Amino acid sequence: MKFTDIQQKEFIEASDGKMLGYVNDARISKEKGVIESFFLAEPKKMLELFSGNRPTTVIRLSDIKVIGKDVVIVQSRGSEPDKN
Repeated sequence: MKFTDIQQKEFIEASDGKMLGYVNDARISKEKGVIESFFLAEPKKMLELFSGNRPTTVIRLSDIKVIGKDVVIVQSRGSEPDKN
């Protein structure tokens, strides 16, 4: 699967069905050369269209349970929002 393919999928929390966002970046292990986690940008709301920084959620690869045609189901919400 290409990175651009995963960027087009909605990430959904399995426990409550909440949309977490879309992939905007990934962390890759230098030693192994594999993806360790994805960074998700929360979808913008109407009032936030012109605001600057959006919170970023980190989803570890181990938290992904199913990759479907249009969505990715995540078992947990990953870590706290990234400060970078």
